[in-house]
Amino acid sequence: MCGIVGYVGTRPAVDVLIRGLRRLEYRGYDSAGVAFFRGSRLEIRKAEGKLENVEKLLNSNLSSHGEATCGIGHTRWATHGKPTTQNAHPHQTGHVVLVHNGIIENYQEIKREIVAKGFHPKSETDSELFGFLVLQEMDRGANLTEAVRRSFAHVQGACSVVVMSEREPGVVVGVRNGSPLVAARDPLGGAILASDAQPLIEYTREVIFLEQGDMAVASRDGLRFFSLESGRELQRETATLDWSLEKLDKQGFAHYMLKEIHEQPTALVDTLNGLLDRVRTDPFPLAEQPGVKLLDSAREILIVACGTSWHAAQIGKYWIERWARVPVSVDLASEFRYRSPVVGPGTVVIGISQSGETADTLAVIRQMKEQRIPTLAVTNVRGSTLSREADAVFYTSAGPEIGVAATKTFTAQLFVLLLLSGYLSLRRGADSRAEIPAFFEQLVKVPHILADCLGSEAMTATRKAAAELVTSKGFFFIGRGYSFPVALEGALKLKEIAYIHAEGYAAGELKHGPIAMIDEGMTVVVLAPQDAWRDKTVSNLEEVKARGARIVGIGAASDSSLASLCHHWIPLPSITQGLDESLLPFLLTPILQLFSYEIATIKGTDVDKPRNLAKSVTVE
Repeated sequence: MCGIVGYVGTRPAVDVLIRGLRRLEYRGYDSAGVAFFRGSRLEIRKAEGKLENVEKLLNSNLSSHGEATCGIGHTRWATHGKPTTQNAHPHQTGHVVLVHNGIIENYQEIKREIVAKGFHPKSETDSELFGFLVLQEMDRGANLTEAVRRSFAHVQGACSVVVMSEREPGVVVGVRNGSPLVAARDPLGGAILASDAQPLIEYTREVIFLEQGDMAVASRDGLRFFSLESGRELQRETATLDWSLEKLDKQGFAHYMLKEIHEQPTALVDTLNGLLDRVRTDPFPLAEQPGVKLLDSAREILIVACGTSWHAAQIGKYWIERWARVPVSVDLASEFRYRSPVVGPGTVVIGISQSGETADTLAVIRQMKEQRIPTLAVTNVRGSTLSREADAVFYTSAGPEIGVAATKTFTAQLFVLLLLSGYLSLRRGADSRAEIPAFFEQLVKVPHILADCLGSEAMTATRKAAAELVTSKGFFFIGRGYSFPVALEGALKLKEIAYIHAEGYAAGELKHGPIAMIDEGMTVVVLAPQDAWRDKTVSNLEEVKARGARIVGIGAASDSSLASLCHHWIPLPSITQGLDESLLPFLLTPILQLFSYEIATIKGTDVDKPRNLAKSVTVE
């Protein structure tokens, strides 16, 4: 949520800020702004709505910012206060200007104190209040860095802030106290700060991920790091990004989401190569690393996640229990941490987050570590908070995902969970051990089968169905077994990007209430591939068809009896015949992703940046 970019150096600062904020638009926002030095004075341009509105303000007076070489920028996702220009960042208090991510939990107490001292906030935000704290400390004689450090002693809550002052032109101070912050030295001199690494890739691949409680001080001389608690100077190691600018471009696709749907085969191959020791020829040869040893010790597994990652975890539960015979529990991180969970000895907790910054998932991992329970992370971002705070990490290698609605990161998470299932099966799953070599041979072919699927008749049929069903008043997605969590994910995608009411259900649950909603205006998407649950799912299809719903069926190309029951038929490619049913989610998922994408584009919604959503949910 929210995007931050700060820059000081020799380049045109406003250009760096705007280009960086463009790369952060995927995070979701409803207002934007920049602040920059014009001589020794700070000027601010901000507006509600999209970044284009800020650019219009800048373009109306090019002379005001053309020479600026220091500034900060922000895209805001509203929490405290409406998404208005007044509440947009940056915020100015006297000679202090700041941008802020996260939440100041004790903002009401701080506001009472500063109002009592005669200050008058101009916005409804909690963010602006931090500027008054910094102003006070500087008026007491502190320099900007020390003033920011002291001000944080008054703040409760997870947040990051980047601050400038007219008293110290050419200095940008950033603090990470929860929400992520990344820094890099500009090869041409100076430094860049941002809320994630994507704005930095254009200039350097050598970055520093700030630790919790780090302060970064940027100037034309480069970067220095200090402890927020003690003020002492710190040394921080750089990390090398394995992303490229080319991967951030649309490459001819109409939207990033469509590009990322088609990148899924590559994401799976890269994830496979990143986790396996390919020198070995035995099945599921996970490369030696701390996470493997933790898996070996697990008597039970608890997976915590949110949103799409939670759906991946649900499928992972099916796989691990089938193949490895290890008990698995799956919890929503936002619920788990607020009840009184019982976590027994021998349990390994796995936190899944594409960004590695999901606040609720991080909170659970921290809670478990306090209880000395071993923790694993599955994330797409090297250097993310989750990857550093868990005891060990398994990385997906999906590359940067710009579309807010997860696509390739979801299937990459699935691939990791299936690889872990196969690995554990060879050590725990006595009943399934003999099947594993043949299953592994099928698994390594999945990226190629998926690539065929993305170019098959299934995609043409999906587009046709979407075009004819865009006016439906609502959708139910139903499936059983492995297809049930895929149905949940399909419904979520349609809600996220097309703003249409959709529900995902276990097919057998329709008769327990939801079937009352079924009539001629509803569409039911039925996932019924040739698996152990196919016949039962078809029985449930008959129930909804009898009540007038439009039926979209997805199943084996040879399943003519199923096709005859459907108004719209999406056949899985014949290449999927004989594929183990465990692998079918990899083929069903892109069909549902494309179905939602096509409906959203017909409706004209902002597919890559859907309203009210953020890519990285860093608040609870």
